Amino acid sequence: MPRPSLKDERSREILDAFLTCVAHFGLEGATQERIAAEAGVKRTLLRHYLGNRDEMIRALLEYVVAGFSESTGALAKLLGPDGDLMNLITLLFDQRNASDPRLMLAYQAMVASVDTYPEMREPLLNSLQSFLMVIETAAKRSHPTCSPDKIRAVAHGISAAYVNLDALSPLNPPADWQAAAKTAATLLASSLKEPQ
Repeated sequence: MPRPSLKDERSREILDAFLTCVAHFGLEGATQERIAAEAGVKRTLLRHYLGNRDEMIRALLEYVVAGFSESTGALAKLLGPDGDLMNLITLLFDQRNASDPRLMLAYQAMVASVDTYPEMREPLLNSLQSFLMVIETAAKRSHPTCSPDKIRAVAHGISAAYVNLDALSPLNPPADWQAAAKTAATLLASSLKEPQ
């Protein structure tokens, strides 16, 4: 198997630096100077590796969406074909399976910039929809007679509780907030139970 080229390796390093800058400063605040400093390269090399600003943003969008896709696929695989909603909640909120909060922060920065870069809308929505579908599928397995509207509402609530943890990561919230978010997701899941 051939070694990855230096250009591919350097491009990934610069994308990772871009991700960090967007997570810290937003899309517009992630200047070429900041990205170059974070990546440890000269500013003039950014164009060589990733292209102009629009090409860099497109590459970052693909990088973020691919990161979410990978995480969503890994979650679905861990859950397996028989995993129920409580298994999913345990997987989502288990500290050992923590995601990279920079992805969510960059995702939010991109959402905030959709008016300026409308081509980002569809890939961002699709990545979120894929995540919601994993939650909905687990909920349907656990509660097959529940209405699709209620399943969808609970899936959105569980997703919001999970995503909120990464969104708040710059605040360095108290550790017990993760347990509270898991409890909130569990309460939402229990609302799907049929009355006895």
